[in-house]
Amino acid sequence: MANRRPAEPAPGAGGKAGRAQRRAAARADTRSRPAPRPDAQPAVVRLGRRWLVPGIVAVAIVAAAGIVISGLSAPPAPVANVVRPSEGSATAPVTVAEYSDYQCDYCGRWAREVEASFRSAFITTGRVRFEWHDDAWEGQESVDAANAARCAGDQGQFWAMHDLLYRSQGATPNTGAFTKDKLKAMGATLGLDATTFDACVDAGTYDAAVRADTKVASAAFSGTPAFSVNGTPLVGYQTMAQLTAAVDAAASSAPSASTAP
Repeated sequence: MANRRPAEPAPGAGGKAGRAQRRAAARADTRSRPAPRPDAQPAVVRLGRRWLVPGIVAVAIVAAAGIVISGLSAPPAPVANVVRPSEGSATAPVTVAEYSDYQCDYCGRWAREVEASFRSAFITTGRVRFEWHDDAWEGQESVDAANAARCAGDQGQFWAMHDLLYRSQGATPNTGAFTKDKLKAMGATLGLDATTFDACVDAGTYDAAVRADTKVASAAFSGTPAFSVNGTPLVGYQTMAQLTAAVDAAASSAPSASTAP
């Protein structure tokens, strides 16, 4: 899956072009496209799971709310027999699903820059149920990190590990930021039971579930991060303003408790 690309904002929109350029140079088999701005996310087109050559591509589809969505008609179907990491009220009128990789630059940016505000505004207030879906396409350390997060979830610390992983990203994927020893050290930082957590990390207990999630997400989305807001897919780094508009639009069209069957 090394031929997929993060859905990156353009330089000048808060991104750092240097890291994206280093990544592009390191992936000789990847045909990258110009990075989209976070305030004008383009639709993305997949052909044989390869990015199309720059200059032939992508039309922006602007929704009435001012948000640009992907060409998908629906988010991917859920993976069977997977306990989905989630937070927020089960009766919230809007469900937001995120599809991300722990080594993805702009997934990390979103987690560090937007997610806390999003939680405060929507999750803790009961307006949104938030679901996590692994899209661990960057390589083995992505799978190992995702497994470690789920191992932490066995002790009620999935989101704490999720946040710690995004604070601990390396500059380049698969260069040692998420070795199993480092993941175990992160578990110790969170005060997890070492015997249980370390065994789960070493065994790759959730590797199959992570890979199943990734297979589904990578068939549906051509970049990370990606989101689904009550079934409406959004690809790329989303600002707080974009997500607010998407949540408000979804909530306005969701059936009310009094009219729901």
